[in-house]
Amino acid sequence: MFASCVKTPAPVPVGEMKVRFINALETSTAQDMFVRGNKVPSSVPILYGQVSPYFSTTSGDNAFAFANMGVTEGVGNAGVAGLFEIGDHVSIFYSKKLVTNGGGIIAALKYDDPVTVADKAKVSFIHMNHFLNNAINFLTEDGTLLDGKGFAIATKYYPVAPGTKLKFTSSNLKVPLIIDPDLKAGKNYTIWVDGPSDSVLVAHVAPQN
Repeated sequence: MFASCVKTPAPVPVGEMKVRFINALETSTAQDMFVRGNKVPSSVPILYGQVSPYFSTTSGDNAFAFANMGVTEGVGNAGVAGLFEIGDHVSIFYSKKLVTNGGGIIAALKYDDPVTVADKAKVSFIHMNHFLNNAINFLTEDGTLLDGKGFAIATKYYPVAPGTKLKFTSSNLKVPLIIDPDLKAGKNYTIWVDGPSDSVLVAHVAPQN
C-alpha cells in the first residue's frame, strides 16, 4: 500500500483594509458605491468632485464598483477587481477613458501610502483629464519637477514643505495651472487633475488623513 501526503496550502491571512471612492467625472450623476457587489452600508452617493470617507473591508479577493444612484443593476458601471493586502489604503476613481480611445466609463485604481512624515506634507498626483492624451507634469511653484504621468497613472507620494504651492503643466497648456492646496505637515494628500478640455486643467485636493 502506498500512502500519499498532500499538504494543504496555508490559508492566506485576511484583515482590515480601507477603500474610498472619488467621483472624477464631471458629467456624471451621483454614484452609489459597492464592495463585492454589496452597496456600502449607510453611504451617501457622491457627486462629481466629491470624495467618500474611507470604508473598512477585508483584504484578499475584492471588487469595487460604482453605479448610478439607486440603479443597483448598474454595479458593473465601472469597477476594479483584484487581490488586496492587509493594511492597504485604496482610492477608486470614477471617470472616462481617453476620448482618443473611444470614450467609455472606467474606474482607475490607486494605492495610497499610509505612512506620514512629521515635518512634511506628502502629495501624490493622478492625471484624470480624459480629453488630454499627453502627460501632465506635476511641479512645485518654483519649477521643481516632482513627476509627470499619462492618463490614469498615479505618482508615488512626494514629501514637500508645508504651504508649498503646486504647478501643473502639459504641452497643450499655454498657461500653467498654479494652486495653493494649503498643505499641512504630517498629512498625506491625493491631488487629481481633470478638466473640461485638453487645454484646461482643474485640480482637486483629497486629504487622506
